Amino acid sequence: MRCSFRLPLCFVPAAATTRRLRLAAGLTLAGLLSLPAQAQTAPAAPDTAFQRLLVKNQFPLTPTATQLSGSGWEKLRQDIEKSTLVLVGEGHGMAQVPLFTQAVAQVLKPKVYVAEIDKYQARDLHRLAAQPGLPTAFTRQHPMELSFYSWVEEFELARTLRAQNAAFVGVEQVGGATPGRLFGLMAEQVRSKKANAYLLRIAAKFQAQDRADMLLGSYEHTTVNTIRPATLDSLRAFTRTESQEVRQMLQDFEASSAIFKTNAAGQPGAHRARINLMKRNLLQELQPYTATGQPLPPMLFKFGAYHAGRGRSIWGDMYDVGNLAMNLADVHDQKSLHIFVIGKQGIQNGGSNPDDFSKNVAPYSYAEEDMIKPFAAATPAAGPWQVFDVRPLRRAILRQGLKIANPELEATILGYDYVVIIPETTASHNF
Repeated sequence: MRCSFRLPLCFVPAAATTRRLRLAAGLTLAGLLSLPAQAQTAPAAPDTAFQRLLVKNQFPLTPTATQLSGSGWEKLRQDIEKSTLVLVGEGHGMAQVPLFTQAVAQVLKPKVYVAEIDKYQARDLHRLAAQPGLPTAFTRQHPMELSFYSWVEEFELARTLRAQNAAFVGVEQVGGATPGRLFGLMAEQVRSKKANAYLLRIAAKFQAQDRADMLLGSYEHTTVNTIRPATLDSLRAFTRTESQEVRQMLQDFEASSAIFKTNAAGQPGAHRARINLMKRNLLQELQPYTATGQPLPPMLFKFGAYHAGRGRSIWGDMYDVGNLAMNLADVHDQKSLHIFVIGKQGIQNGGSNPDDFSKNVAPYSYAEEDMIKPFAAATPAAGPWQVFDVRPLRRAILRQGLKIANPELEATILGYDYVVIIPETTASHNF
């Protein structure tokens, strides 16, 4: 099973539930629901220890243009200043989330930005973010090659981080609809004219194939799902004597293709393989910054919410990038801060149609999602954003025996320091 809004990088484990598809933190927020813009008023919550702690640690946050204010933002700001690694676990495709992340970056001043894209996309993004204007020509030639950063608000976040001289680190597998760009990059670096011609030919072929799937919204025939063994054999033969970097590009593509094919076939283990690959990539890419005995520089992470928490993932029995980031901070006697930010309801971008952008957005509601349900219920349908400091709840679970019946809600409380609920979001905009 794949995301109903199929971004190039996206897949969801074949055994995933429909509800989990809505926050498949790998690559999209899928399964957007057509629900009323205004939720009905919820009945008053019972007076329980949980509810008392929730209300006591709930604070308003007011966005004004690019500035945030209110007691909720003041609490967040103070904790960001005390932290070295700040992880934003998001709902994708919501225009307000990158604006929130920009405000976080203004306080943190990160030297490294770790994103849910692959390292080749990160390089393109870093280069394009230094140029004036939006990279419209690039995205027309390579639709969704920048993944989430093919949306205006996300790209402007990247531009802000680039202006702060942050290095961009991508740890994702090679995207499902980006091999055309990858093979084009390989063609630029090979020495052999025959290899160059071959790579350019298949780059054009795969780019056309993947673009057609974007228009259909199916992603059934993308390169990573359908590439034939004979084609891989030819790629290996043409690149066998080329540089290590070229051969590494092919190896990265093959690893990604194997994961996508395993998932497409409904076989178990694809999601865990993807998460493990992301963690290996993170360790590899952060080597220049993690020397023993040296403090880590400020780092900002932005991933889907399933990825960015500490401890057990909301997915269940696995430990994701956020847990590894916490471990890195611990090794250096530094602090990580984990923030879950998502809309309660509204409009969301989750599609990749390069010609008809109206097909990329849809209404949604997460008011009944188990992982955030009590926080959403405590958030009015309109007005300020609501910031919940969940650390008192976590302490009550770990030290006072507070019981949380739902495992996803418990994972949110144990994995995040703050939950930020936006009453209603608008969709991220295509270029």
